Amino acid sequence: MVEIVDPQGNPELDLSLLPIFQRYKQENESWIPDFNLWSYLNLRGDHDLAAAFSKLFWPDFTEVDGCVFLAQQYDAETFKGWKERLGGNKSAIEGMINHVHISDLFLNSPKEVKDSKGLDEYIAKILMVCWKHALQEQFPGKQFVFSLDGDYGYTDSISFYQAEHGE
Repeated sequence: MVEIVDPQGNPELDLSLLPIFQRYKQENESWIPDFNLWSYLNLRGDHDLAAAFSKLFWPDFTEVDGCVFLAQQYDAETFKGWKERLGGNKSAIEGMINHVHISDLFLNSPKEVKDSKGLDEYIAKILMVCWKHALQEQFPGKQFVFSLDGDYGYTDSISFYQAEHGE
């Protein structure tokens, strides 16, 4: 696990990690000579999907008992269970409830995309930067520590907790 107190920057996206983008580029470059990511989004995406993704990259949060959680991940019974199991350690509770596996977000990805470990790492890093800014805006007096973790030799999950709980 890599813990990062202040995630910064704009992670670079290696377009070679996007096999479907590459296919679309090849198929459409005759009529879109400067095919780029926005061209790709124009052909594959829609308003509905873009709005849904906005809540992944700029999520809602909830604060319970001094802990900050991704609203999507929070459940009162789960919180109670982790609070008991972890002896009330707020950092550990936040870290567990806010833990997100990247592959769980995209269950319908084609195999050629699911097998791209570099994409999981990129998405985890970009989520970390986006969530940092969203948290700073909603909780300006708090500092958060992010963790990037992976069980298979590459980053495949992200989590965060408040620094003052554990530092």
